[in-house]
Amino acid sequence: MKKPTIFGKALLSLGVLSLSLGTISCKNESKTEDPKEVAEDENEAKFDTIKEAEKDAEILVDAADFDLEQRELGKLAQSKGVSTAVKDLGKMMEKHHNESFMKLSALAKEKQISIPTAITEDGQKEYDKLSKADTKNFDKDYLDRVYKEHHDAIGDFTQDAQATKSVEIKAYLESMIVTLQNHHDEVEKLQATLAKK
Repeated sequence: MKKPTIFGKALLSLGVLSLSLGTISCKNESKTEDPKEVAEDENEAKFDTIKEAEKDAEILVDAADFDLEQRELGKLAQSKGVSTAVKDLGKMMEKHHNESFMKLSALAKEKQISIPTAITEDGQKEYDKLSKADTKNFDKDYLDRVYKEHHDAIGDFTQDAQATKSVEIKAYLESMIVTLQNHHDEVEKLQATLAKK
């Protein structure tokens, strides 16, 4: 009687070991994580008990995501734009959003907030979509995208500036709203000029 019991236990132990190893090996598969998600996860761990700090972290992560995407799209406009005006706009966007990202990085470091340092998966998809656009339509497609994204960002930054209790974050957002409004107005002028052609 004891032999089947020992054999059964050995078989059961072998089965449990196999399942454990299978589960561990599945977890070890390497997957590139989205930089924005990594930053958000790190911030949740840091600020789980402090709601205001968590909201500030979310604000800075979103602002960094926006700057990184606009910087990359600006580079794309410089290389793929048809008109000189769109190429110049792309150069300005790259410069301004890079400067903004540097200020944001310093602020995030001061506040001990993790922010993404590379364009996100969604941002990369949009970049790829625009980079594959027909060259003759690139200027219009780029301007339409930048116009909409800046319009949305102005609304988001305005709400965030009202929501934050941090004087430094509020000051950063308010200065960015002015910059974004200038970009928005410039894009609107270029759209009108392009429509006349």
